[in-house]
Amino acid sequence: MNTAMYKVLSGAIAQMRRLEVVSENLANVNTVGHKGGHVAFTEVLADVTRQKERPGGLVAIGEQRTDFSQGMMQQTENPLDLAIDGDGFFAVETPRGIRYTRQGSFTRAADGTVVTPMGDALQGESGPVRVSGKDVHIAANGQVTSEGAAVEKIQLVRFSDPRALVKEGHTLFRAPEGTAQPVTNAGDSVSILQGYVEEANITPVDALVSLITTQRQFEVYVRAMKTMDATTEKVLNETARG
Repeated sequence: MNTAMYKVLSGAIAQMRRLEVVSENLANVNTVGHKGGHVAFTEVLADVTRQKERPGGLVAIGEQRTDFSQGMMQQTENPLDLAIDGDGFFAVETPRGIRYTRQGSFTRAADGTVVTPMGDALQGESGPVRVSGKDVHIAANGQVTSEGAAVEKIQLVRFSDPRALVKEGHTLFRAPEGTAQPVTNAGDSVSILQGYVEEANITPVDALVSLITTQRQFEVYVRAMKTMDATTEKVLNETARG
């Protein structure tokens, strides 16, 4: 395979990966708390000591990152809908351990535990948050009051480097052990809004434009490969006849 074909093929593979990311963005534009993904490309230069194995430069994924910018707040007036204003995360207990999310559309399980749509329990500072009755008030600092009695304070955490967080699906993130830092000034720089949810931080228009652009770029690479393949076949046929 010649140098040009290597580069075009690597570019097509990179665009396929980008297509997966932008397709996920488009599929989640209406998902509460979703954080969009982005892919950056770079060129990997040839290793002259291995020129015969991998001639020329290659296009590769330079960085795949999550955009943690805050989405718009939507008022719902549901007392168990919560949004975080600031850089914090909710902690929830999953079958795989503690995970972190900005998805604040909670409901109440039969035993009063406040859970995510997947059934994962919202964590307070001393355990799962449980409420009783219809009168539930949640203050900006996370203090939960149920039927006039303080029952728990919601645990909020932040990360000095959110890039270390790993997406797991359903708006959940896994964090390296020891990197979650408790928010000690909840209600000040980071606050909870009761009766609101945070919308996805990507818009349908932006997601659709990215998808169309990526598809067109991928098609360009495919056409280039077909052209190179046809040219190579023509050269081989002419050489054989000569």
